[in-house]
Amino acid sequence: MHGSSFGGSAASRRLLAFVSVAALAGLVAACSSVSDGSSSGGNVVNNALFGAPNKNLENATIVSAENFGYSVNCPPVAIRPGTEEYKVFAPGKPDPLTGASPPVIYQVSITDTARECVKTNGGVIVKLGIKGRVASGPAGKAQTVNVPVRVVVMEGRDKVLKSELHRIAVPLQAPELAADFTKIDESIMVPVSEGNTDFHIYVGLDDKATPGKRRG
Repeated sequence: MHGSSFGGSAASRRLLAFVSVAALAGLVAACSSVSDGSSSGGNVVNNALFGAPNKNLENATIVSAENFGYSVNCPPVAIRPGTEEYKVFAPGKPDPLTGASPPVIYQVSITDTARECVKTNGGVIVKLGIKGRVASGPAGKAQTVNVPVRVVVMEGRDKVLKSELHRIAVPLQAPELAADFTKIDESIMVPVSEGNTDFHIYVGLDDKATPGKRRG
């Protein structure tokens, strides 16, 4: 049985060889598209946020001898727990009989992140991508929502290297009254050295100044 499965006829062997070569060529082409960083499907951040040709490339990190010259860690990115979403409610008080909150105007959420790192003379530049969505609730209407996204770079547990608030204008239009948003931040640099894993990047929705907000 094993002999017939792996031996086969000459025609079968030729077909198998052709399929193997074609698969290898496709893999090489995919790798090449990632390494060149072009906008035609090779940028890791864009691929991870907008759909990579190969789903295995999502959240990938570019680490190559050409870019780094030695082994280096790209700082991890995480959504700070408790800041991944919030809701904005219509004005008013909870129903005195049921305790139900006023109706939701819209809900904001962060759905994905991605990053890539490149070494420079001054350290490591991190290109950060953030993707999210705004969706109207029962009290929703056509409007533009300014989404407050904060990016924080930490060294260790206590030292804040950078904290920046980005406001992203997201138009909600009928009939869907919902839209995705994306933010690409290329301003992050960390002095990462070989073997140093003490730097972390956190993203979250900073809704402190948003009226009527409430965590979901």
